[in-house]
Amino acid sequence: MQDSFKNRVVKFWNSFSEEEHQIREMMDNKVEGETLLNFVDSILQIAFNKVYFEMGVNPEGKYELILTPEGDRTRLMQIHYWLQYAPEYLWKKWNFYSTKPAHGKKGYALKMFGTELSDEDILIYPQTDNDKSKINIKVYSPALMELDESKRYSMFFIYLDQFIGELYTMEYIGFIDFIGEEQKGKPINIAEFKSFIDDTIKTCSWSKFENPCEIYSGYRMEVNNKEGWKLREDIFSGYTSCMPLLNDFYNGKSHCFDEAEKNGVIFGFLFFENINVPRENVVNFRGDIEDKITAVVGPFGIANCLGGATGFHFSYIDFIVYDFEAFLLTVKEIISGYNFEETGFSYFKADTDPIIFT
Repeated sequence: MQDSFKNRVVKFWNSFSEEEHQIREMMDNKVEGETLLNFVDSILQIAFNKVYFEMGVNPEGKYELILTPEGDRTRLMQIHYWLQYAPEYLWKKWNFYSTKPAHGKKGYALKMFGTELSDEDILIYPQTDNDKSKINIKVYSPALMELDESKRYSMFFIYLDQFIGELYTMEYIGFIDFIGEEQKGKPINIAEFKSFIDDTIKTCSWSKFENPCEIYSGYRMEVNNKEGWKLREDIFSGYTSCMPLLNDFYNGKSHCFDEAEKNGVIFGFLFFENINVPRENVVNFRGDIEDKITAVVGPFGIANCLGGATGFHFSYIDFIVYDFEAFLLTVKEIISGYNFEETGFSYFKADTDPIIFT
């Protein structure tokens, strides 16, 4: 049986603690980059099947290990979990990150694709979408417009991350449009953009990002009333902190699930009948069960809740699970206190049979 992600993370930090002195020596002695990265990657593979990362030393002399989800929310949740278990004593000499931090300052230049880009080459026209807690931007940059679309977006995202950080890019940036001429209104220099986002978050009372599992979006769905409907096809409303996972599932894909499973992580959902629960109590009833489960699995690093949904036959609670064996034992024990005729757990993977609780 594959080792759980919880155990893999513990083993990683134990191994890193043993090897970090040698890693610092390699960095101090400016060992060839590929040799250093391969060595650190071999340790990271204890926790992750594959993960993207960067290393360096900051101006204060602290060593840095930066893991990046590459804009992928399901990866971010796993890396965030990894970060939470970094031993306190390591922070004296190290900084660890679950996304690329903002290091760029005015005058910083980036060279890619035969193009050099500085903050003076970019004008940003922001538009706040308060309903979605996003900032849509129009970008005026003659230098970027000379590149083909793919390279243009690639270079801009890399440059943007330097100034606002990868996390802000993922959480707060909505649509990006490149424009061929300057617009009316006062543009913002990219070096000042993070301050603008911070002010917007405060002014609009947006949720300040702390845990990716706790930033939710609501959704509604068209119910399948046909005979032979499958799990989750009875849902008419729900909320989630991981919309890409739901999109993957409903499109019959399993990329998110398969990639996480290689790390020992399981994305799945608990389901139980609600037909005997008064309609006005269905949501609160689900919430009570969710609270009982998270009170046990959360503090012990077993799982996090990602949201929930209500259907005409079942209620659903979604999870990212770091220790599947411990999770199932906990959930079965809690659910056994109810007299459900139909309940179980299913993977966020199309065409898989659920685990039925008896």
